[in-house]
Amino acid sequence: MPIGNRCILFLMLILILSCTPLLAESKKISISLQDVEIQEVMKMLSRKQRLNIFVSDGVEGKVSINLYDMDVIDAVKSISEAAGYAVEERNGSYFIVDRDEVGKYAQSGLTEVRSFKVQYTKPVQVESILKDYLSSYGKITTLENRNILIVEDQPVFLDKIESILSEIDRQPNQILIEAKILEVTLTDNEIFGLDWTKFFSKDGGEGSFGVQNLSNTKNPGLFYQYLNSNVSIALNALKERGRLRTLSTPKLLAMEGREAEAVVGKRLGYKVTTTINQVTSESIEFIETGIILKVTPYVDRHNQIMLDIKPEVSDGDVLDGLPSKTTTQVSTRMLVPNGQTIFLGGLIKQSTRDTKEGVPFIGDLPLIGPLFSNDLNSITTTEIIVLITPKMVDFNADKLKEKEVEVVSRYQNIMDKQEEKIDSKIRQLMDEDESKDVNNQNYIWNLDI
Repeated sequence: MPIGNRCILFLMLILILSCTPLLAESKKISISLQDVEIQEVMKMLSRKQRLNIFVSDGVEGKVSINLYDMDVIDAVKSISEAAGYAVEERNGSYFIVDRDEVGKYAQSGLTEVRSFKVQYTKPVQVESILKDYLSSYGKITTLENRNILIVEDQPVFLDKIESILSEIDRQPNQILIEAKILEVTLTDNEIFGLDWTKFFSKDGGEGSFGVQNLSNTKNPGLFYQYLNSNVSIALNALKERGRLRTLSTPKLLAMEGREAEAVVGKRLGYKVTTTINQVTSESIEFIETGIILKVTPYVDRHNQIMLDIKPEVSDGDVLDGLPSKTTTQVSTRMLVPNGQTIFLGGLIKQSTRDTKEGVPFIGDLPLIGPLFSNDLNSITTTEIIVLITPKMVDFNADKLKEKEVEVVSRYQNIMDKQEEKIDSKIRQLMDEDESKDVNNQNYIWNLDI
């Protein structure tokens, strides 16, 4: 190549390199427009900044902009977003499209797709919550059978979705509910139940009262409070007198927000006839009677347990195929420290017992039997007492304790082995000393001889 041509190429290269800062500076624009069609704005930016900008069909509308020292690419995106459209970058070119068309024909770069596993909550409920936190580009697809949410959105919004999901889909607390259902036989003077207030008014007790008996203002009716030593002494005294018996001691492991139920009673069955489109079918349904305890636990951020408690004492019967049920039911809500025992009393139950007394065999004879027998009806009034102790269960902590116990036992075994070695060494030295003493004694005895 001639020297002259080489010089020309060298000068052109220097010129290009010297113009590069000017080109970089030209990427910053300042522009002010009022009520201009977006297509005209994009045409002007394309010509002035030498960008490949494509405007899709249906992209229209006027925009008013005031930009100062903004990068041209950011300007294109800002103008498009202000007009309600999106910008897709494909191979160095920019396409102005409707937001609903983003990502349909090529990878837009605006959005990402992530999948989230929902473990403890229903995916449909989670979807209804997360929809409010999506951008205008976002959408959620739910796979109910697999508990998976597929979310497409901008990365910033996806991070927000992930943060919200970690809060609303946390592992629920598990609460061990230990209950004791006791029955106290009442005397004739206690037909409205025992007066438990005197046991809680002593030693700083704080009695809390629910349903009041209108016929007897001295009795508090349904009573609930934390258990204290006075009540324990009273229950032990009733037990020694034979007036207290334990009906049930259920232990339930309940999940937070889920109802746990303990039933001490019986189920009465009855027939139900259903006719649909002249087709008759029969089924057996049941009603539960007896002592029913329903507890729903919740845990607050201070690790206190809130309990929705619904004790029920009921009795029922089925006559001529028709069920009937008599129920005494209350519901209450209490905030209880972890491990604290709750006392509930005041649930009164009356039972009637028919007995027959008379001369054996003769009292059962027809005609003359009633002369030698007597029918007795006795009514027994009892009060149901419920003791509930909720305790939070932390399986991770239990695992840590097991590991700690394992490590301690391992070190204990090592120490035991070391002690055994030391003991064996000491015994060996003592045996050697004893053998030396015997040899010395033999030597002295030989000298004496």
